[in-house]
Amino acid sequence: MDFDLRSHAILAVLGAQVIWGIGGPLVKIALADIPPFGLMFLRFLFSTIILFVFYEFWLRHHEPPINRSDKKKIFLAGFFGAFLNIALYFLGQKYTTVIDAWIITSLGTPFVLIFSYLFRKERLSKIIYGGVFLAFFGVIIIMGRGLLELGQGGFFGNLAMLGGTLSGVISYLITKDLVTRYHPLLLTYYYFLISLFFAFPLFLWSYFQDPGWLGNVSTLDLGIIIYLTLGSSIAAYTLNNLGLKFLSASLASTIGYTGAIIAISLSIVFLGEQPTPYFLVGTTLIIIGLFLAETRHPSHPIHKLFQKS
Repeated sequence: MDFDLRSHAILAVLGAQVIWGIGGPLVKIALADIPPFGLMFLRFLFSTIILFVFYEFWLRHHEPPINRSDKKKIFLAGFFGAFLNIALYFLGQKYTTVIDAWIITSLGTPFVLIFSYLFRKERLSKIIYGGVFLAFFGVIIIMGRGLLELGQGGFFGNLAMLGGTLSGVISYLITKDLVTRYHPLLLTYYYFLISLFFAFPLFLWSYFQDPGWLGNVSTLDLGIIIYLTLGSSIAAYTLNNLGLKFLSASLASTIGYTGAIIAISLSIVFLGEQPTPYFLVGTTLIIIGLFLAETRHPSHPIHKLFQKS
C-alpha cells in the first residue's frame, strides 16, 4: 500500500477518535437535561436529514447500486454500529462516569482480536490472548465497583457500555468488508437512516414518560446536539469508515485508544470526575493487557521493532 495513502487513513481514524473523545463529556452534560433516547433520536434525525442531501445530489448519481447480498450486511452494520451502539452508549453514560464508560469502550480493541480469531481465522500468539484476558479482567473490576456500591447505578451503566462496545465491534468487522465496495459516506448515510427507524419508538416512549424535557433543552444542549450531528455522527463515522478501507481492523482499533484518553482527560478537568481505587486497579490491568496484546500483534509498529532487535 502507498505510504501516503496509509498515513492519510491513519489520520482519518485518528480524527474520528478525537471527535468522539471530545464528544464524551459533552454527551454527559446533555444527558442532564435530555433523556438518552431523546438525545439519540435528535442525533439520528438531524444526521439523516443532512446525509440525505449528500445522497440525493451526489452519492445516488455516482455510487453503484447496493448488491442484494450486501443489503443484509449494511442493515446489520447500521443496527449494531449506530443504533444499538449509540443507544447503549447514551444509556450507559446516564448511569456511569465518563471515565468508566471510556475505559470499558477501550476494550473494543481486544474484542476485535477475539472476533478476528473466530470469524476472520486470524491466529495470534499466546501472549496476545494473555493480554486480552488481563484487559477483560480489568474491566470486570471497574464494573464491579457498581455492584459493590448498590444504589448508585454504576453497574447498570457499565454493563450498558460493555454491550455497546460489543455491538460496535460487530459493526466494525462488517464495515471492514463493506468499505471495499461502497463509499464511506454512503455507508454512514445508510447506518443512520436504519437507526432512525429503530430510534423513533424509543423516542415516543421517552417523550410520553416525561413530556417536559423538551422545555429543558438549553442553548448549550443545542450546541452539543449540533456537535454530535456534524462531528460525532457525519464526520467521525465517515472518517472511521474511510480509515477502515485502507487499514486492518486491528490497527484501526488500536488508534481508538486516543478517544478514550481525550474523553477521560476532559472529564477529569471539566466535569470534576475523580478516579477511584477500583478504577486505578482496573485501568492498570487494562493498560498492561492492551500493551501485551497490541505490541505483539504482527501488524503493530512496536512489534516490528522487536523483530529487528
